[in-house]
Amino acid sequence: MSDLFRTALRFIIVLAAVALLSLLLHAHFTQFPINGILGGAYLLNTVTATTIFIVLVRLRARYSEQLGFVFLAGSGLKFLLFFLFMYPFFHADGELSRTEFATFFIPYSITTGIETIALARILNRL
Repeated sequence: MSDLFRTALRFIIVLAAVALLSLLLHAHFTQFPINGILGGAYLLNTVTATTIFIVLVRLRARYSEQLGFVFLAGSGLKFLLFFLFMYPFFHADGELSRTEFATFFIPYSITTGIETIALARILNRL
């Protein structure tokens, strides 16, 4: 098993476990159904973070100087996906409540935090 595969697999397992635990806690405290927009927010952020992580790990040897820009572009992509897919649901009533904002921002923060920690560990090994 290659080092890249092991690294990606470990990241996916940790990210999925933390995201699932957070989703369950978030659903419990907000009383939002897991299979609704809340689950979609966690799924969107988890899949996007995983994709960005794999791209960055694959590019780390060749483009180590530009990885920060790729990471920032990935964060921008997460916000773009939010505005394309989730914002219309939240803004249907004409306003974005704190609960609606938290529905996106909590999973975004969790996945981005785990992604940042994992990438910092990898880049420190270069």
